[in-house]
Amino acid sequence: MKNFINISDISKADLRKILDNAKSRKEKRSHLNKNSIDSDAPLDGKILIMLFEKPSTRTRISFDLAVKQLGGKSLILNPDEIHYGSGDESLHDTAKVLSQYADIIMLRTYEHKNVLEFSKNLNIPIINGLTNLSHPCQIMSDIMTFEELKGPIKNKKIAWLGDGNNVVYSLIEAAVQFEFQLSIACPKDYGPDKKILKWAQKNNGNIFITKNPLEISIEAD
Repeated sequence: MKNFINISDISKADLRKILDNAKSRKEKRSHLNKNSIDSDAPLDGKILIMLFEKPSTRTRISFDLAVKQLGGKSLILNPDEIHYGSGDESLHDTAKVLSQYADIIMLRTYEHKNVLEFSKNLNIPIINGLTNLSHPCQIMSDIMTFEELKGPIKNKKIAWLGDGNNVVYSLIEAAVQFEFQLSIACPKDYGPDKKILKWAQKNNGNIFITKNPLEISIEAD
């Protein structure tokens, strides 16, 4: 696994390893201060560069604290203050420069195509911190929270009430990869894109779509 862009890109086994490792680390940190470093410091000597096209509170703080708790360092860049493919410097050039200074990139961007294009020009891994089509880290944390409260999510019934946005796109991918039933209630004309639903169907996803929130709420886990 080089990059973490979409949940659908990662194998079921690797996704499970990520969650199990996160649970284990959280438990071991329960008696530590927030600024304490994990005993094994797996990111010692590593640098994370974060690029935020969109404003962020939780994503920015959680990434910044996480890399430091794992023993690494972080640097936050505003795309308006660097070239980032603008002026006389191409996106390819920007990616190559950042690849020399950092060990991993996190990008929060408006367009999904931006993270895909940027990843092609990087020599280091990239994490998707949010795009218009995907929010994988949010969903991984949601699944972790669910399992902490109610046990394994496999075969459970999850309900989504709202529009078919980037979060539900990643939730649909997670339903396939973690094998849970996902029921989605969206207002008319605000459902998920048909492409993601076709992907889920092709990969045996258990997805149900309705306009009635009560229809899916009653039996949801």
